Amino acid sequence: MDVSAIKRPGFGARPALIALACFLAGACATRPSADAARGPAIAHHQHLISPDFSPIVGQPPIDAAALLRMMDDAGSRRGVVLSVGYSFADERKGLSEPEARVRQENDWTSAQVMTAPRRLVGFCGVNPLTPGALAEIERCNRLPGMRGVKLHFGNSGVSLRDPAHVSRMREVFALANRLGAPIAAHLRSRGGGSYGAEDAALFIEHLLPQAPDVTVQIAHLAGAGPGHSPQADAALATYIEAIRKGDSRMRRVIFDATTVAAPSSSAEEGALIARRIREIGVERVVFGSDLPIGGNPSLAEGWKVFRAKVPLTDAELSRIAGNVAPYLRRGA
Repeated sequence: MDVSAIKRPGFGARPALIALACFLAGACATRPSADAARGPAIAHHQHLISPDFSPIVGQPPIDAAALLRMMDDAGSRRGVVLSVGYSFADERKGLSEPEARVRQENDWTSAQVMTAPRRLVGFCGVNPLTPGALAEIERCNRLPGMRGVKLHFGNSGVSLRDPAHVSRMREVFALANRLGAPIAAHLRSRGGGSYGAEDAALFIEHLLPQAPDVTVQIAHLAGAGPGHSPQADAALATYIEAIRKGDSRMRRVIFDATTVAAPSSSAEEGALIARRIREIGVERVVFGSDLPIGGNPSLAEGWKVFRAKVPLTDAELSRIAGNVAPYLRRGA
């Protein structure tokens, strides 16, 4: 069934139809929406900075305690911590023993989320193109507090225009599906120049069918942030068209609006983001703030910027603020 054909919250839909659409989309809140003025109930896209990662990004460490303080300031009850393990296997950094460093970062992330297991959940970070990636996904998802996979196509040098990469990514998605591990994916390719509608079509055709039973969270509305680039919009429009057509491969796909609105975003950019979110369906959209470095604001400030720059209604903002990804819902 095409859930896009059912009227969505804020547009006069009847409650029963809204509930049906949410159930079919698999991306609905299970509680009343949060207060849009305060912040998102769930921070769906967050990172920490370990002592090992600190010199790489030139920033002081951010541990779970610091993240919890940021969440408290934003009024967020829970947070999804995406391990940056993949960054240690970015060959451009030239690090020694990269796969050992990946494991160490995932172990550290597990230890951090377990300091607040009722509030934090971790996703394992890997470079999927490395020889040990599949083994690390399986090992890491057995660690306490870890229950998903974070993939960063740009950092890892993944391009779905390369058939060998497609073959490898099919293995990764199939493994995640077998493990019942949701996937959070930063899909913009390295550099962002050769990226757009073609990549989104390849993702739908080749990768989503390998993970039909788990949630796939597309980060940054298919871009990278800060802001929303024309390349990202071309990719996003392809996903939206698949949703509009009722493509069953999009059934478990949700989108995070992390860093898509920046302080420098124009009114035109904000209006485009609002239109795209409505085309996606607010029931599929969640929020996070990435890392508060390099121009990215804190969680509370990021939500404030999003509200100021993206002209959604209070009802729509409240819905996004209250959405809970399926992988965080009890029994999911």
